[in-house]
Amino acid sequence: MRRGIVILLLFLLVVGGILGVSQLLRQQPPFEITIAVDPLGAAWVRSAAEAFNAGETLVGTRRVQVTIQEISDIDVWRGESEWRAGSHPEGWIASSSVSLDYAATLPLETVEASLARTMLVWGGFGSRVDVLTQDGAQAFDWEALAAAAASEGGAWATLAGGQASWGFLKFAFQTPERAMSGVAVLFSGAAQFSATTTLNGLETNSRDFRAWLLPAVQAVPNFQTLGADPAATIASRGTSVVDIALLPESEWLISIQPLASQDFRFSYPAYQFVFDFPLARWEGDETTDDVRAALAAFGNFLLSEAQQNNAMNFGLRPAAADPSGTERLFAAGAAGGILPAPLLDNVVHAPSRTDALSLIQWFIQSR
Repeated sequence: MRRGIVILLLFLLVVGGILGVSQLLRQQPPFEITIAVDPLGAAWVRSAAEAFNAGETLVGTRRVQVTIQEISDIDVWRGESEWRAGSHPEGWIASSSVSLDYAATLPLETVEASLARTMLVWGGFGSRVDVLTQDGAQAFDWEALAAAAASEGGAWATLAGGQASWGFLKFAFQTPERAMSGVAVLFSGAAQFSATTTLNGLETNSRDFRAWLLPAVQAVPNFQTLGADPAATIASRGTSVVDIALLPESEWLISIQPLASQDFRFSYPAYQFVFDFPLARWEGDETTDDVRAALAAFGNFLLSEAQQNNAMNFGLRPAAADPSGTERLFAAGAAGGILPAPLLDNVVHAPSRTDALSLIQWFIQSR
């Protein structure tokens, strides 16, 4: 038999063997893990999971399949998730490492400290921002917002350049009862008022601070009207529902196209809260090495170059780098003030869980 035919036969046998093994592996039931994700990062993680599940990542002889379950950080660390031994996801991607700290009573181990990032950003319609900041003489930040909200109930007509037809200042942020970004807004305000990045009960429980913040909280017309995606609501309904808002940058960027056509302005708070999306593993008696390996593999996948680039398609920043500014969403937001690498000199360190719960309770009673 000629040498070429022998080589061809060997090649066919090897290919056949590979195909047979691949088919055998696909006939094995998948190794399934569930990962809970805060809604702020869920769209990106779900997109990544679809790509991951289409691949051939193995634990032993079984292909890993990831199921995504959305749950607010707030529900987890306030104890409303009802996670317990024998009834819990294998992994959790919180929006913030603060949430992971607040959930310290649960048996969670950090797998990746950060998978992506986003941060709070002010947004507002140009006409309102000009009045709020006195045509740029004052920063578009908490001091300007608090002063406007406290001016005769927030009536625009009482502010230089404001018009009576605008009615009263309409402020927006996610409700702290349901979203960690809403809690972050309260933290940012407390840090601004106290001029400190390290918060504790002295700042968050301060009567002076709460009296200063109260008009801004009461300037939110209706949290239900804002819905689960206030940025989209603002983009579609304009100043009829909101004048100024403080939301995560990623939420603004997802709605950037309709916002950019409406002279919409952005500004980064002086006291910033950064969402860092850690990946944690439930580490209990039932946690196996296969679960650990599967979660580690998915964490590595999310940190791959392809998925870090994909995160920017959802308005998120890579975990350890800044956008170049040429990415579609970031480029579209540049004219309004979105920056590839904003200064992060004053990142807020959250207070204790007890102090956070006290602040949320004050918000509920005051709104």
